[in-house]
Amino acid sequence: MSKREPYDEAELKAMVHRALNRRDFINRSAMAAGSLALGSALINACGGGKEAPKGGDTTAAVAAAGGAKQLHISNWPLYIDAKTVPDFEAATGIKTTYTEDVNDNNEFFAKIEEPLKRGQSIDRDIVVLTDWMAARMIRLGYLAPFDDSLFPNKANLVPGLRDVSFDPGRKYTIPWLSGMTGIGYNPKKTGRELTSINDIFDPKFKGKVTMLTEMRDTVGLVMLGQGKDPTTCTLDDAKAACAKIKQARVSGQVRKFTGNDYAADLAAGNIAVAIAWSGDIQGLAADNPDLRWVAPKEGAMLYSDNMMIPKTSTNIASAMAWMNYVYDPAHSAQIVTGAPYLSDVVGAGEALAKIDANLAKSELVNPPESLRARLHVFKALAEAEETQFNQLFQDAIGA
Repeated sequence: MSKREPYDEAELKAMVHRALNRRDFINRSAMAAGSLALGSALINACGGGKEAPKGGDTTAAVAAAGGAKQLHISNWPLYIDAKTVPDFEAATGIKTTYTEDVNDNNEFFAKIEEPLKRGQSIDRDIVVLTDWMAARMIRLGYLAPFDDSLFPNKANLVPGLRDVSFDPGRKYTIPWLSGMTGIGYNPKKTGRELTSINDIFDPKFKGKVTMLTEMRDTVGLVMLGQGKDPTTCTLDDAKAACAKIKQARVSGQVRKFTGNDYAADLAAGNIAVAIAWSGDIQGLAADNPDLRWVAPKEGAMLYSDNMMIPKTSTNIASAMAWMNYVYDPAHSAQIVTGAPYLSDVVGAGEALAKIDANLAKSELVNPPESLRARLHVFKALAEAEETQFNQLFQDAIGA
């Protein structure tokens, strides 16, 4: 999830009030591994506004519209509940293979780029990747456009995200979930509370720290610790942040740079501190209550991951049926009971209250303004600038 740039920061900042606390991920059978107006609209999405259009009853009809009754999905680990896939199969008759094989945007892209370039199948009908990678996939012509006639629940997308810079009109992408990047840690391992991103550089934690291979998450947080704003950063800011990251790697402060796989080490106590995604830590804490996630006092990063259909898919109707299904508010709420991230579906908060009233009242559903005000989206980078930033980061992490 490294390049999460294209959303306007004000749009994404307002989404955080819908962050949801996951508790049941251990039971998942699949686990192997921007304005005040927008803020008001998103609050309404959590149950305070008009009833959202449902459309859930159309799913069977959508599934019957054509194509094989099968579906292959690639998603990130710890990103769904245990019931949605079997419930979808029962509702539609579509045999669904849901694979948790996205560990890092660049890593996954490297696997699919050549076949997509040649127009060959990647054996996937939906892939879930972060904003910046979604922008690249669109730019390279690797995606099939949505058939909106098979996606009536697209109307349930929160208004502020219906028209984004990298995909005007949402012709090729639709958010799966959104989330925050900050610090995950175990106080029993650190011996104290952590409040600053700079705490990760404490020599006491040497060899017990991981950082993400996602450039915008890691560099963005380090920039914040240096008093720089990743929403308006310069190349010099990136050089300074990457120099600090490189020094931490060379000194042995950082044990390794990871994708989602940091979670296992943190849960096992192999590391004490990680740059971490909020939902992962909240989910892991269900099994290990010692684990905590904190938005550093300097700020945290905000991102979104998107469902997309590769241009080589032969099961587009099935893919649209899935998207239509998960964009029903009740189904989205069910997903977030197993994945503690931000739902982008209007009415999901209200539906969540019917499933788990205590969870719906959690501060993670409606975090304080003090947290919302500290969230940042990494600035949009021009192609040449992106190359420069990535070269600096790859050198810093020793890739």
